[in-house]
Amino acid sequence: MLNKLKIFLLTFVFVFTTIGGISAFDKKGTSSFITEVKTGVVQHDAGIFGRQKEGGLDSTFEFLFREINYNLFWLGKPRPHFGATINMGGDTSQAYAGVTWDYKLPKRMFFNFSWGMAYHNGDKIHDPKHVQTDKKELGSNLLFREAVELGWNFYGKDSISLRFDHISNANLWGEDANEGLDTFGIVYSYRF
Repeated sequence: MLNKLKIFLLTFVFVFTTIGGISAFDKKGTSSFITEVKTGVVQHDAGIFGRQKEGGLDSTFEFLFREINYNLFWLGKPRPHFGATINMGGDTSQAYAGVTWDYKLPKRMFFNFSWGMAYHNGDKIHDPKHVQTDKKELGSNLLFREAVELGWNFYGKDSISLRFDHISNANLWGEDANEGLDTFGIVYSYRF
């Protein structure tokens, strides 16, 4: 399972860096496809949308790229991202990719919304004959991921925020198991 997680993450790194290296140049002509780096500590299985089964803390990191060069009406211009949330206690970890929309608020505050897909290394199959485990039963390895972030920008390029994210199969896969997994915590980011 961990090997599949590594392959997923490396594939997204390759795809985004290749695309970014070809098309993302700033006004001076230098390559600048990664525009922001985030890292933080979040509570694993926060239980906001479901019952807590796993615990501990997760270490998270994320890379955001240049805005996609078209406007999606009132949604604005999204930025592609990829990242990972690694559980420090050996429970479910995830790698993810998607797009992020940024909204500026007064007094250097901001709000972000992200949507995409996640690949996790936790339990996926629910067997009614099987004894309940202490692991989340998520239905499949590939899940939808949504995240919201509320933060404050300080020193121009640095910011700190509270982030909540949720992964689940949204009952679209026809799987019996869809316990979902939430994380909530604090994230530091630096914009280039």
